[in-house]
Amino acid sequence: MRNIVTFDIMRIMYDLEMVGNKSDNLWDKMLYSCPYSTAFQAMAWRNALTKSFKQMCPLYYLIRQGQDIIGGLPMFVFQPIPGIRMLHSMPWNLLGGLQLVAGKQVDLGSLIEAIETTLNQVVLEQGISETVYIFDSNHVNLYERKLIEFKYRKLANQFTHLLKTNSDYEVLWTAYNKRVRGAVRKAIKNSITVTDAQTDDELRNFYHIYLTTQKRLYGTPKPFMLMCELVKTGLGRISIAKKDDQIIAGLLYLAFNRTITLWCAGSLPEFWRFRPNNAIFDQIIRWACQNGYDYVDFGASPPGNQGLIKFKEEFRARRSDFVSYIKVHSPIKKKIWEKAEPTLRKMYTWAQHT
Repeated sequence: MRNIVTFDIMRIMYDLEMVGNKSDNLWDKMLYSCPYSTAFQAMAWRNALTKSFKQMCPLYYLIRQGQDIIGGLPMFVFQPIPGIRMLHSMPWNLLGGLQLVAGKQVDLGSLIEAIETTLNQVVLEQGISETVYIFDSNHVNLYERKLIEFKYRKLANQFTHLLKTNSDYEVLWTAYNKRVRGAVRKAIKNSITVTDAQTDDELRNFYHIYLTTQKRLYGTPKPFMLMCELVKTGLGRISIAKKDDQIIAGLLYLAFNRTITLWCAGSLPEFWRFRPNNAIFDQIIRWACQNGYDYVDFGASPPGNQGLIKFKEEFRARRSDFVSYIKVHSPIKKKIWEKAEPTLRKMYTWAQHT
């Protein structure tokens, strides 16, 4: 279980310090002491995101109790159109939110009040229309009462799938559903090779396959620049499967602290019979075991996509819930954005394909 020590003996004061050029090195140092931090909270992620999306402005805060750094809060101001600004703990409903250093005693009431006071200043100064927090299920149990007290309401229930790794990869291999083992063996038998992309051409070829996959699934693709930035910093890697030197599938995964996060995938349907996706997942899991990572996060799943959920669970990944909470500050701006979003999403998707 993911435990955070809390106490209510006395009221404690917390200060939120904006992360700037002089303190950004403290951010990742703090995150490495937060056992469940992932790449989505890392400084390299923030920098890649802001370079790729001019509409996003990061507001990252170190949380101090006196001189002691006890955690951090990543937030983004998202301005998709003039006059509409939203304050989100992470874009695209990715799991983010408050991070606390392991073993620190925290007065949750005082902490949430300090956070809310700081963010309310941002809301007033920038005309924010809504604030959204995203927490995993363990954090929600701790913070839900305070969030409701501050007029937040539950926005959505979502889930990812987590696989606990083992230093002995063979333990996981044996635990796989037999269909997974059979699929990986079939890939090997058909000379499917899996490596990390090493050249710009391989990255571009993967991205073309990814775009084609997103179009087939009616998805909204992430931009090429973002993937390039993530790979350039070393936070991201692209695992590619080849058949006769042709890339037939790939997956962008992120490595940070104790967790490998599987994120953007694409494959060519005409090669599915060779099971390249199974081979890629297995290779990344093997790499995670060999390099001392504790978890492989398979990413969020649409609740209705039972095929995808079954695929992940056959690797013995287990469902892990997370919840988003929202406070609407301007109902009028909220309605304007809800009407504009579908059109803007279509325009954005078209732009990635051109």
